[in-house]
Amino acid sequence: MNASYAIQRRSRPLICLTPLIEATNVERLQSDEEVVLKSSTLLTKRQSDEVTFALYNTIDYSVDRWIQDKQYVPRFLASALAFTVSYFIFSLAVRDPIPMVDELVISSVLAVVTWRAIARRDSRSSVAQHRRHELKVRASDRRVVIVDELFALEQYLDDVESQDVFMVANALCGVGGATLPALQHALDDQTVMEIHSLLMAHLKLHDKELFDLIAKVRQNRRRESSSAKLASQLYQKAMNKALDLALIALALALTP
Repeated sequence: MNASYAIQRRSRPLICLTPLIEATNVERLQSDEEVVLKSSTLLTKRQSDEVTFALYNTIDYSVDRWIQDKQYVPRFLASALAFTVSYFIFSLAVRDPIPMVDELVISSVLAVVTWRAIARRDSRSSVAQHRRHELKVRASDRRVVIVDELFALEQYLDDVESQDVFMVANALCGVGGATLPALQHALDDQTVMEIHSLLMAHLKLHDKELFDLIAKVRQNRRRESSSAKLASQLYQKAMNKALDLALIALALALTP
């Protein structure tokens, strides 16, 4: 399994990028495989606690997804059985006739209730609890590796963050000839691909709006055209919702 990365920010919270965000990695992690965290510098106690908290939250999410995927077929069959049995009970066993629409609605509700009840039971099962505990212990005992080259990414984020918001929005969308600082780094191609993949997975889970905007900006760049409308949208969102334009810039700069 690939390593996790701690990306430090000057004016924003630290970002923890981890492959544990993928449910498939929850199952692939070997019993003797350690969790490795790469950082540009040694983390402070507060930053280390932030990483631990982020890893724990990710593990909870991924284990839930893993056990839900693992138990999908039994859960589906149980829900289908609940729908079928309830439908025939209300259509055949009940003396007073019930319109078919009502039977379908009631049966569908019971099927959904069955689905959710089994999903909650699966999430609290001994298998899920054991896997969750095992991963959190390993996350707590993680090995920290200092990678000086990561500082270039952090510096890039800070440089973009310090720029005028209107200029950054225009530069991302190719409007008015505005340009962003160049990303200079000494990371190998595989590491760049890992960080880009983990960053996109992180944003897809934690900031879907930013994830979608990156896709829009990337599509605009592929057309090699400028978009004043998109730039205006980015500017308005950045001013009203403190949209992290620096992360958009980094994601685009890391795109293979």
